Amino acid sequence: ALGAAMRELEAEGEGLTGIRAARTLLLTGFRRMEALTLKWGMVDAPAHCARLTDTKTGPQTRPMGQAALDYLASFKPQDAKAKDYVFPGAGKAGHYVGAPKAWARMAKRAKITRVSIHGLRHWYASAAAEMNYSELVIGGMIGHKIASVTGRYATTPDSALVAAADAVSARLVSTLGD
Repeated sequence: ALGAAMRELEAEGEGLTGIRAARTLLLTGFRRMEALTLKWGMVDAPAHCARLTDTKTGPQTRPMGQAALDYLASFKPQDAKAKDYVFPGAGKAGHYVGAPKAWARMAKRAKITRVSIHGLRHWYASAAAEMNYSELVIGGMIGHKIASVTGRYATTPDSALVAAADAVSARLVSTLGD
């Protein structure tokens, strides 16, 4: 229903930035501001990750599935600079700020109730749980704080996390009907 609502709203003229932001949130499990403040230079497609400079727990390297990377690549401007926001906005912030209202329109169209935009992060984690990934793997994919000292030194995501992110994002793209 969400995929159909996104396609319908796009056809009716809904702003692409809001739709793209919501889809990216779903395909990555990022927190809202992690996605909205994402810059093209933070997306490291060859390493299957985003190198986030500011998260709830500080800078993080977060695994990204191929479906999420492909989606971002599908609308990346040819002349995008590393400092450019993936979801640019017209206001002082520089990045898109209308995601909650855009999400409300998508949710209403899809007849989704009682799910805030943060719920997309939960859906990502729930999809991973339904695919039998462990809590530890899911936590690693969505950026829950790593308790080990070794984890703080890692500069690329674990291959198991990348494989899991690939599988989860592919499943979610399939579920959206694309």
